[in-house]
Amino acid sequence: MFDSILLNVKCPVCGESLMDNDNLIDQKPGIKLDLEIGNKKGTIRLSSIYGSYNYVCDIDIPEGEIANFFCSHCKSQIVEETKCKTCNAPLIPFNLDMGGKVSICSRSGCKNHFVEFEDLSLALKKFYQEYGFGEK
Repeated sequence: MFDSILLNVKCPVCGESLMDNDNLIDQKPGIKLDLEIGNKKGTIRLSSIYGSYNYVCDIDIPEGEIANFFCSHCKSQIVEETKCKTCNAPLIPFNLDMGGKVSICSRSGCKNHFVEFEDLSLALKKFYQEYGFGEK
């Protein structure tokens, strides 16, 4: 069986990869984003392992605060109109390289997130190929 599922994500605005191979989180490439909380700006690297809430940030993120996330390439804010069903904060969507998206909550400490696939059959085929299950 596998230990973790690595999600490779792209900016939903410009389509550039958000993966940071030079800075590892959980021994895997991090997801690099610019971040703004109140009047503080910084850089955050999120774990790319599905289900991990680990991150490294160069500014303090107080529990319960809502952060604004920006693409480190195009500098566009990444946000969607859909709100978190747990805490009502804006959700932050990332496009998956296998098609579909993963969305996380923008509120520090909220662990709500979900994955949507455009084509579940194609996503499962890529998953099986990536993790060595089934035919290749």
